[in-house]
Order: sequence, then C-alpha cells, then structure tokens
Amino acid sequence: MLYMKSDTKSLFNLLKYYKRYKLLCILVIVLSFGYAAISLLSPIYEGKLLGFFENFDSDKIFEIAIILCGIRIIIEIVTNLWSRTVLKLNGKVNFDLKKDMLESLTSFEMKNFDNTNSGIFISRLNRDTSELSELFDYITDDFSGIILNVSFIIYVLFINLYLGLFLIINIILTYTLSTKKLHYYKRTRKIYKENDENLVGSYTDLVRGIREVKNLNLKSVFLETINRQQIDTISSEIKYIDTRRTWNRWIKSFQHIFDFIFVIISVYFISNNSLTISSFLIVFLYKNKVLSLIDYVSEIREKLADGKISAMRFFDIVNFNNYSKEEFGNNELNTLNGNIKFENVCFSYHEKTLFNNLGFEIEANKMVAIVGKSGEGKSTILKLINKSYEIDSGKIYIDSKNLKDLNEESIKNNISIVSQAPYIFNLSIKDNIRMANPNATDEDIVFVCKQAQIHNDIMNLENQYDTFVGENGVILSGGQKQRLAIARALIKKSKIILFDEATSSLDNKNQEKIKNVIKSLSNNHTIIVVAHRLSTIVNADKIYFLNDHKIVASGLHNELMKSCDMYRNLYEIEQ
Repeated sequence: MLYMKSDTKSLFNLLKYYKRYKLLCILVIVLSFGYAAISLLSPIYEGKLLGFFENFDSDKIFEIAIILCGIRIIIEIVTNLWSRTVLKLNGKVNFDLKKDMLESLTSFEMKNFDNTNSGIFISRLNRDTSELSELFDYITDDFSGIILNVSFIIYVLFINLYLGLFLIINIILTYTLSTKKLHYYKRTRKIYKENDENLVGSYTDLVRGIREVKNLNLKSVFLETINRQQIDTISSEIKYIDTRRTWNRWIKSFQHIFDFIFVIISVYFISNNSLTISSFLIVFLYKNKVLSLIDYVSEIREKLADGKISAMRFFDIVNFNNYSKEEFGNNELNTLNGNIKFENVCFSYHEKTLFNNLGFEIEANKMVAIVGKSGEGKSTILKLINKSYEIDSGKIYIDSKNLKDLNEESIKNNISIVSQAPYIFNLSIKDNIRMANPNATDEDIVFVCKQAQIHNDIMNLENQYDTFVGENGVILSGGQKQRLAIARALIKKSKIILFDEATSSLDNKNQEKIKNVIKSLSNNHTIIVVAHRLSTIVNADKIYFLNDHKIVASGLHNELMKSCDMYRNLYEIEQ
C-alpha cells in the first residue's frame, strides 16, 4: 500500500515538467479533442452514404462522398499537427528530465557511486526519462480514442437503444477482464524491469572493464554471470509479454461470442423493421472500433502503471529519496592561503568506524605526506578534504573556515586531486586538459605538460596535442595517464593539490622527475601526498604516519627513521 502511494505521488510530481509548457499541452489536448470530434463525422456520413446506395441516389452519393473526402483530409491534417506538437513537447520534457537527473547524479555523495552499479543510473537516465516524456503522448492519443468511441456509443443509442445498451454491457464486461489482466501485467512488468536494470549494470561492467577481464582471464566468470542474468531477464520479459498476450486472446475470444450475439439481436430488430440495414452495417462495421475503447482504457492504465514505476525510479534520484546528497555551505573564499586543520574528526564507512577524533594540521605552501599500511584510510583523508565524503562529527578547517560552511565553488575550484587511476575522457589530449580550465591558452597547456613531464611523450604522437586518447585514455600508458592528470590539475591553478598514489604507475626515472615537480609546486601550493612507496616522499616538509587509523608519528623523513620503528621498518623493506 505504501508502495502504491509512493509511485502514484511520483507520477503526480511529473506534472510539473509539463506545466512548464502549458501552451504546447493545451494545443495537444485541443487537437486531440478536435480529432475525436471530426472523426465522429466519418461513420455518420458513411451511414448516410450506405442509405443513399439503398435507393441509389447518385447526386446524394457524390455529395456525401465529397464531404467524406474532405473530412478525411482534415483528419490527416489535424493528426499531423498533433504529431508535430506532441513530438516537440516530448523533446522538451525529455531534455528537462535528463537535465534534472544529471544534476542530481552529479550532486550525489561519492559513497552512492561506491555502493551502486553505474549501469543502474545509466538505465534510469536513458530509459525511464524517455518513457516518462512519452507518457503524455500516449495518454492524449488514447484519450481522444476514448472520446471518439464514447461519442459513437451515444450515436448508436439514438439509432437503436437496445443495440447501444448491448454495446455498453459488452464494454463493461470486457473492462472487467482487462482490469484482471492489468493486475498480472503490472506485477510481471515490474520484475522484468528490475532484472533488466541489473543486466544493464553487468553489461556496463563488462564493457568498461574488458581489459581487466581479458588480463585476469575472467571471461568465463563474467559470461557465466551475465548469461544467468540474461536468462532471468529474458524469462521475465517473456512472462510479462505472454501474460499480456494470453489475456488479450481471452478477451478477444469473449468479444467473438458477443459478436455472434450482436448479429442475432440485429437480425431480430431488422426483421421487426426497427433497424435499417444501412444502420446495422455502419454499427456492425464500427462495433469493433467501439470495443477498442477498452483497449484505449487498458493501454492508458498500462502506461500509467509503467509510468508510476519509471516516475518512482526517476524521483528516487532527483529527490534523493534513497541516496545522499552533497551538502555545501554558503560562504565563499575570495582568497586562499592553503592552511588545513582536522579537529576531532570522526568518520565511518559502511557502518565501520574509520577515524575517531582524528586531528592534525597542514601549513600552507608545504608538501605534506600521509603514509602507512594499506587500509589505514590515507586516501579517505584526501576525500574528506575535498568533501567527496561527509564527516560524521568534528571539524575540518580551510584557512580557519569550517569546510562545511564553504560553498561548492570555493571547495572544488581551490582543491584538485590526482588519483591513482585518473579517468581520461574520450577527447583529444588538449581538450582533456583544457576542460579543467576552459580559458587556458595552448601555451598554458604546453607549459603545464612540460611541468608534468609529459610534453615529450605528446610530441612523439602523430597528432601531438590533437591526438584522441580513446575511452579512459586507452592509447596511453598508466604513467602517461597520471602525468596527464597532473597537467590537468596544474592547469586548474588550485591552491591545494592532493596526490593520491599519483606516481604509483611511473618508472623510476619518471617518478624522480614527478617527485621533483611535486616538491617544486609546494612553493605556491599546499601539496598533500598519499604514497605507498616511501621513497617518493622523503623530501616532504612533514610526514604523518598512520597506524590503526590514528596518527602515531609525524616529522621529517630523517626524524621518523630515528623515532618511529614502524616507519623505519616499512622504508627498509621497500629499499
């Protein structure tokens, strides 16, 4: 019951997207009513035409034929205008739906992406928004059909009251069967959509991770899992389609019986001179179209049922019903020195406490390293600084300003992060860098690439800076990706730059170069380096050593070699 209330409310929330285009909506409705009204004239004049054929009045036949031709041409014109208008409306609503979902997705806390397969978001962004944008199209189309057929029933009641009542009884009984059909259809359709969503997620994993799948020989594992999901998805799809078609066959069989009864009743009225043959023919010819009234009503109910599911899934993201949203303050940093302070910071991940009362300070324009064994939360500290994750309690200060009070621009523009596995977009090298600073000149791009020690590699490529790198920089080596990511961070001109294992894929020669670059950046930037290889941070101005999710030691490299046994042991093992 709660589910039904929730999805119905979501469907009503969809109306606000159509209210933005009131004139288009009104025009679609007017054209739909106009189509219904004009289309009703067609069977009326066809009945008259048949009547004149009985007496063979050629003048009247030609006159009615011309009128019928005009009516049908007008119907085509109105239908074309309706189609153009509704397509324009669909396009605008579809854009707005996708735009709002993208804005919500980009405002998610990172843990939402950590815990959810990206294919689920892609499926909702692509399929659900398209279905919702077409909903008004289907409903107005079917609604005009309903109006047309109701009008025809009234027309039949004037021709013969008993035939009209018979059609109404037929419609009521058929509608009852269609209601039963819808109950089973909704249930099987929902199962199919859930299975299909999970399958799209697996497809996404396979395509994006195809290199790892091949390198680790995971082909059979992935194919077995995906094939099992495909069987479940196809089976659920077959079941929901079969449910709908089977019920349709039963309903059609029921209608065939009523057709037989209709003929018997009509014969009785004709033999008693209470029904003309021409009236019988026109009612008989249009009777099945009138019964399509049930199809229109059923289709509206089916589309609304699908729309409720899609709307619930859409607003689940847009309204952050089951997902957490990034929260920012309203304060703006006009100038930034780059001082950072953690004060009694507590943070949990997956209900497991990672940090409890964590505290330390980082001075501006210094290079600070955070080291320790794997799993201590080194990278998490960087994500807390750039607000990818939200702390549970405590405070993080940037230049004595509480991080939670700063607006998004102040945080994201002034803090850059170079990750261990940076994502390189399927653009040219130049565009990959310029996207971080659209105002950057070609000279600026070359300058930062020289700083990041990747300029020579780029110049050796056939198209140099105009080279397209493929999905996630497929043509680049791991070290080249990291150096390109460093150049991208430098072009952004952020005051605080975070390096998360940013030299892990470099060979010793390039590692030494990048190490010197990072150190030189600390003249004008606050640099925080998370490193697994301690040799990359021996020249840091300060090193924090994490153990058991606490800072147990800090100081220069030489100081820690003397005062911290765990640090010294890690360094000696590495050497």
